[in-house]
Amino acid sequence: MTGLNLSRNSGRAALTVLTSGRYTHRYIQFFALPTLRAGRTLTGNRSMQKLRYPLALPLIIFLLALAAQVQAGGQKTPDLPHLQQDRYLRMADNFFILYDPSSSMDVPYKQSGLTRLEMEKKIIRESNQSLPELGWQAGLYPHWKGGLWLSGSPQAFKPYYRLQNYDKKKYGLAIDRLPTISTGPPMLQIGLIKLEHLLGLAGRTQVFLFTDGKDSRVDGVKEPAPLAQAKKLANRYDVCFTIISSAKEAKEQKLLADMAEVNSCSQVIDFDTVAEHPEHLLGKLYMDAENSFKNVLFDFDKYTLKKEYKKNLTKLGIFLKKNPQAYAVLSGFTDNIGTEAYNIKLSRRRAESVRNYLHNTFHINSRRLLPYWYGYANPVASNKTPQGRQLNRRVTIALRQGR
Repeated sequence: MTGLNLSRNSGRAALTVLTSGRYTHRYIQFFALPTLRAGRTLTGNRSMQKLRYPLALPLIIFLLALAAQVQAGGQKTPDLPHLQQDRYLRMADNFFILYDPSSSMDVPYKQSGLTRLEMEKKIIRESNQSLPELGWQAGLYPHWKGGLWLSGSPQAFKPYYRLQNYDKKKYGLAIDRLPTISTGPPMLQIGLIKLEHLLGLAGRTQVFLFTDGKDSRVDGVKEPAPLAQAKKLANRYDVCFTIISSAKEAKEQKLLADMAEVNSCSQVIDFDTVAEHPEHLLGKLYMDAENSFKNVLFDFDKYTLKKEYKKNLTKLGIFLKKNPQAYAVLSGFTDNIGTEAYNIKLSRRRAESVRNYLHNTFHINSRRLLPYWYGYANPVASNKTPQGRQLNRRVTIALRQGR
């Protein structure tokens, strides 16, 4: 919406523009005025005092009309919307994909005719195609830059998509430039070290990290171990790791499992899972309000399924068995009583309890049941009343169509 405030205070005219239209902002900048944010009030400088309303009003009316047109049909700015057409809800503010181009990924992947490295690129491309544009800040980086690496140098972290507003088309072009020929040995520790140059953004950041758990630390070179660096980042920043694991050895598998335990919002996803369903890769970034089943509610501080919700879950289980291309996204939430860390763990247990019931009762493949967890984020009711808190202690269920 737009609003006009003409004030005689100090002889100044004030124009308030409440709009999410990107082109409105640009047009106002064209007139050499500062960038506007929603709800801000713009006042003129001393020269504005010389203007009289008959002269200023045509310009103001023109701007208001333009703002109204943009709001009706224009795109939304990255810092305002969490919703797109009342369907999608953004569940993170920023994301990075760290691409692993190492020699250990340059091996055949099953019977696909592709190397694991080529499949990695294919997964990222198809996941990007399924992602709605919801105003994230995003980046696409390799674990390291081939050739000489200088500790602490930002140039050592070559971007394919430098941190900026997410644009699906431009991000897709960046994905096309990802190498499918190995650029050197595995450098997990380097990727995590360089990630520190990118964090510290406002809001929550999701990092999607492809790795087989191997690194190439050298004696005499001071580089933190991957687990120590992951702990450091988790302690300093609001960051969640989604680790796409292609680890084969028990040592590497344990390392990645331990990295996923550095905080309560991180997790490990098997490489085969996202190879089979590339749309799973970035699924944690948003919620889809369409094709949703009735929420499953929980008692305070509990994650045990109540009998009254099993009838609805039976309908879901039957639907999934009859529609093998469909999969369910199970998003766990809590009320706001307790710490954030505790509630994230509790919301995880709730999402996993629904997944386990569907898997054990209807033998649905776990790769078709995606548990995500968000703690007390995104309440659907007030946490000031017992009734509201009850509605917030929930698992939402949304159906998505696989390929």
